[in-house]
Amino acid sequence: MTRLQFHPVWEDKLTQKQKEELFTFFEGLAPIHKEFGVALVRGKYKKNGGAVATVLLRNGFEKPMDIERVKAKILDRDNILIAEKEFELDLRLQAESALPWSFVFSKDSVIRPSINPNNWMIHVHLP
Repeated sequence: MTRLQFHPVWEDKLTQKQKEELFTFFEGLAPIHKEFGVALVRGKYKKNGGAVATVLLRNGFEKPMDIERVKAKILDRDNILIAEKEFELDLRLQAESALPWSFVFSKDSVIRPSINPNNWMIHVHLP
């Protein structure tokens, strides 16, 4: 994994400090090869009862990949389901790169609204 890329909306929205924090997080990850991976940057509950998981989507393949639909699950360290939702996306991950993204779970998709976000893990399944 050689580089971190930003979606155009994120490129314009993030401050330089936020970008540097993401670069630091990215540089601390073990490389992946010939696989798709996801690393949870941070998670939080929203005031409306929903949840947000900010992640790095990681493409360890030597070719770009297009992501159009995913099923994302937030679990705790004991594999207890916290939230689950399908997302429609229009993302292109360059070869051997990572892309920050946030999955916003509605209140209806949150099953357990009180588990500490520091204990969260995320699983993202491609069809």
